[in-house]
Amino acid sequence: MKAKVRKIGNSFGIIIGKKLLEQAEVKEEVSLSIEDSKIIIEAVKSNPRAGWEEMLLKAKSLEDTEFLEDFENEFDKTEWTW
Repeated sequence: MKAKVRKIGNSFGIIIGKKLLEQAEVKEEVSLSIEDSKIIIEAVKSNPRAGWEEMLLKAKSLEDTEFLEDFENEFDKTEWTW
């Protein structure tokens, strides 16, 4: 597929057809890179928490067994009512 490079302000752009964007699963954002004089356009997956569990396991944050639920203070014992 060929596309014409167009001037947009001080930059340049191309029009990418809807079917091509759908096939590449492009939603709202793309990642641009250059490899061997080629411009690579990749869809950015929109999962902001991707990889968090793996990072927390590496940091051993998910191994904590003591939680604040077991934390008692004087206010809880005398002032708080359900």
